Amino acid sequence: MCLQSRLGLVILLVYVSPVQVGVSSTGSLSLQVGVSYTVSLSLSRRLGSVAAMGNLIKVLGKDLENCPHFFLDFENAQPTEAETAVWNQVSAVLEEAHGILAELQSYNGAGQEIREAIQNPGDLQLQEKAWNAVCPLVAKLKRFYEFSLRLENALRSLLEALTSPPYAPMQHLEREQALAKQFAEILHFTLSFDELKMTNPAIQNDFSYYRRTISRNRLNNQQLEAENEVNNEMANRMSLFYAEATPMLKTLSNATTKFVSENKTLPIEDTTDCLSTMACVCRVMLETPEYRCRFTNTDTMLFCMRVMVGVIILYDHVHPVGAFAKTSKIDMKGCIKVLKEQPSNSVEGLLNALRYTTRHLNDDSTSKQIRALLQ
Repeated sequence: MCLQSRLGLVILLVYVSPVQVGVSSTGSLSLQVGVSYTVSLSLSRRLGSVAAMGNLIKVLGKDLENCPHFFLDFENAQPTEAETAVWNQVSAVLEEAHGILAELQSYNGAGQEIREAIQNPGDLQLQEKAWNAVCPLVAKLKRFYEFSLRLENALRSLLEALTSPPYAPMQHLEREQALAKQFAEILHFTLSFDELKMTNPAIQNDFSYYRRTISRNRLNNQQLEAENEVNNEMANRMSLFYAEATPMLKTLSNATTKFVSENKTLPIEDTTDCLSTMACVCRVMLETPEYRCRFTNTDTMLFCMRVMVGVIILYDHVHPVGAFAKTSKIDMKGCIKVLKEQPSNSVEGLLNALRYTTRHLNDDSTSKQIRALLQ
């Protein structure tokens, strides 16, 4: 990637492994930043002084350390031999994701049948009609809930792989791009599922009617056949799941928090750095033309935005001070700006997710500028 500033400064990021610091015969100075990148600085004669070059290196070095610049191939990344075991496990779960979203998108509910049954409580035929309409829908809701549990286990496997020593989170994401892609696909699915769920009140209405009917029949010492599939314990767990505005995101948030608490030998920063690095990489890819032009699918832009928002929300739930504090490793202003540069109809749901599903937006530590951007 090559960028040229107004001052004639050329920054070239080249992947290398050893540390290199040197001055070429033409006066170019190269400096290793971190463990994987060299910044090659060629100053035009207009800048002149070595002191100016040194100051620029300090600024650029700090920026690059805070925000890694590399292309994460969300479209074509394939697993290496080292990634294969985890990749196969997660892939088996993700294969169901498209079907789950398609079922949810076509979920129309049994509103009409339920209304008729409630308005005519003495009409047994209408009661049976409503019950027969609701039962297959509840079975579908059970499948969605059970899928969330498998997704939780898949996320845990990915977190273990992407935070394990001896590599830093940035190195993991760059080396294990197929796993990073699967992590991104889980986040993309999660936000897509929750957007559909939030705009479909029939889900909770159907399930509430189902539970009321089960309770009424239990009081009358009647047991319906559907109880064998969704017993009282399962119904309670499903009720808690669907009571959440964003149930899949809540599942991932709880899973990430649990992962951190159970792995006491793993510093929490390893997990939060994995999330902040992913957010940064997505933002850089979205705002850099040289990276955007490598997307071959028109949907990849939206995919990248969903992933960025998903990791921000997870970071905000897991990190003690959240994503909006000044000490946060996520450039929230930059991320929000990238979203707002897109057509409003494609990002309003993502902006709402930042407004209403994050934990620390309204904290005193959040700047007025960031709050204003999300107004």
